[in-house]
This record gives sequence, structure tokens and C-alpha cells, in this order.
Amino acid sequence: MTLMRRPSPFAEMVTLRDAVERMFDERFFRPIWPLNGERPVLPPLDLYTTPEAVIAKVALPGVTPEEVEVTIADEMVTITGKYMEEKKEIELGYVYKELHRGTFTRTFALPTPIKAEAAKATFKDGLLILTLPKTEEVKPKHLKVVPV
Repeated sequence: MTLMRRPSPFAEMVTLRDAVERMFDERFFRPIWPLNGERPVLPPLDLYTTPEAVIAKVALPGVTPEEVEVTIADEMVTITGKYMEEKKEIELGYVYKELHRGTFTRTFALPTPIKAEAAKATFKDGLLILTLPKTEEVKPKHLKVVPV
């Protein structure tokens, strides 16, 4: 006897969060003609915590480390920079033009307090990795239980 697994009809349902994000991403909520003909660029971000630190990974393909600036203030991190312009840009003949050019800014809130003076930033293969150590009061403390 062979058991067949049929796909769940609920597997393709969109979560409420995905639906709201898609709704606000639609052109209805964006101006049709943005200022200067450019739309804001938000580089993709992964943000997660470990027991010792908050880790942020930001994808910045085509950007050099010298063009990136990171600011940490009031439990907010702001990353700004500039995507390089192509020197020999073809004016006519584009079928798709989706690569971003010009400046970008990405700001996000930190989930826990950190030691900004101990923060580290590394950049390799177009990936910016911020390691933001948590303050001592946020780190979990383990107590050993001693019988009395």
C-alpha cells in the first residue's frame, strides 16, 4: 500500500503579515513619480540575537566598504552609502532596469540595549555584518542551584 501525501490547501495561504507588507509595497501607497525619478532603496537585512550580541547582516552588492557609513544612536542603527554608477550606461535598449544606483539608507531599531563603543563591522563579498554586543544587564545569567 502506497501512502500519498496531498498538498495542504492551507500551504499556499498568505500570512497576514505577508499580506500587509505586500499591500504597503504596492504602487497605491508609493508616489507614481518619486522625487528625482528615484525610488528609495532599502538593502535587504537579517537581524538576529545571540546570548552575547545582536547581529545584523546587510546585503550591499556592488558597494565598497569605503562607501558605507554606520551610525548607532538611541537604540537605532542607520546604514547609509552609495551604489556605484555605471560609467558606460546604455541610454536606449533597456528591457529591464532594476539594479539600484545612487544612495541608500537603512534604519532599524535594536531589540535590546547594546554597547555601541564595542560594536564591530566587517564587510566581505558584498555582505556587511554588524556585531553589536549586548550590555551586561541584558545577557542571561545562569545560577547554579545548590541543595540546602
